[in-house]
Amino acid sequence: MNNNNYKEKSFFHFSFLRDIKVNGIYFNSFTRYLNLYPFIRKEHYHDFYTIILFTGGNGTIKVMDDSCAVQSQSICLIAPNQMHSFEFPGDAEGIVFFFCQDFYVEEFSYIRLLDIFSCASKMAGNICNSCLDLSASEFIQVSNLIKSIEVEYESTVTCSSSASIIRSLLNIMLLRLSDFYDMRSVRSFRSDSILIHELSSLVDSSFIREHQTGFYTTTLNVSEKHLNDLCFKYFNCSLKKILTDRLMQEARKRLLSSDITISELSYKLNFEDNSYFNKVFKKNTHLTPKRFRDIHRKLIP
Repeated sequence: MNNNNYKEKSFFHFSFLRDIKVNGIYFNSFTRYLNLYPFIRKEHYHDFYTIILFTGGNGTIKVMDDSCAVQSQSICLIAPNQMHSFEFPGDAEGIVFFFCQDFYVEEFSYIRLLDIFSCASKMAGNICNSCLDLSASEFIQVSNLIKSIEVEYESTVTCSSSASIIRSLLNIMLLRLSDFYDMRSVRSFRSDSILIHELSSLVDSSFIREHQTGFYTTTLNVSEKHLNDLCFKYFNCSLKKILTDRLMQEARKRLLSSDITISELSYKLNFEDNSYFNKVFKKNTHLTPKRFRDIHRKLIP
């Protein structure tokens, strides 16, 4: 089979999930998820983030070229575009939780999200295990947060603030998991962590006004090479891509939450002209802004 055809058939957009209750997030038992979508046992990848907490059984998850053994009290983090598959000789019990970048970044830092999931990715030639065996106390902390998320997820029909509550609980859980990974590794120097934090704050406050990387290197008093090396080391992408992704997230948010015209949106996001904005948006999403709005508004429950 042609490699490109294989990739197309093994790629899943968030909309493939038929039982979504909240736009941008998905929650289910792992057994029920496998029964609903048995084809995901085979190698596949998608455009959203995955967290799986195992509470019983055992098996193997293959992420990229690395196989991870899982058992009760294992947790697995899978970033977008990471090819993965599942091998379980029997029924594995647990919880599967998906969320889109746009859902999290609505209130929290995009760079923080990249940083947290980088601990479970293969970066700069180093292998980091996507799956982590939790201690008893760590498992209780994560389980309690997931139970709280489940309660809010199931009450979204009657509670208008559930999405915001889920987002806050998710952020707490990700920060906890980041601590658990850090305690088991030496993946960053303190100076790197400080610079990442400063870059995160600067991007969040300036990404609409400042599109060029030079502003960020000058403000942080580092060379462009050093900042790009840092981004590739921890996030596997350039600073320019981080800025573009953050802009496109804001564009998608405004397209779906308002009736702003494309020209107005281009101006508000500080693009030099409407045609350039359309070009960047289509390159990033494979859709024009108008087409994106028409399709995705229909997907919102």
